[in-house]
Amino acid sequence: MVAWITSLVSGLSPEMATVLLAMLPVGELRLSMPIALTVFDLSPAAAFAYSYLGNTIPLIIVYLFLPSLLKFATTHSPWLKHVMDDYFLSLERQHKEKYDRYGRILIMLFVAVPIPGSGVWTGAILSILFGIEKSYAIPAILVGLAIAGVIVLLITQGTLGALNFLLAT
Repeated sequence: MVAWITSLVSGLSPEMATVLLAMLPVGELRLSMPIALTVFDLSPAAAFAYSYLGNTIPLIIVYLFLPSLLKFATTHSPWLKHVMDDYFLSLERQHKEKYDRYGRILIMLFVAVPIPGSGVWTGAILSILFGIEKSYAIPAILVGLAIAGVIVLLITQGTLGALNFLLAT
């Protein structure tokens, strides 16, 4: 699998390949950093920096395009507007108190946990869908990304040897 992924970016510099791999919604930083360290032989600082940079680009893309896309979709599809309104009103009723108290922290922790499906792409989409203000959501996502980067770096470097088995899967 790693060979196939690296073959996709084989003509690029290790730094550019790391940025592009970090932009992918499937692996994000959790994929790019171990490849940058083990395949591209980048230093830990460079692997972190290029992975972090690459993983911030989707945040910009999601915030630029998703709100307009959602507005267009709900304006032109009464059925979709009805479904979304019902779904989010239901979620708001169920979780309003917890959201008001922990919303920003939860989005940060969600992005910080380095497991598949909990990265910048999903965190940005969820923060838009749940109406978390950009001024709160973006810093929380960026801090979560930094925490995830440190965790992945430590695991990849063997500092957290007890968790090293995660890389083998």
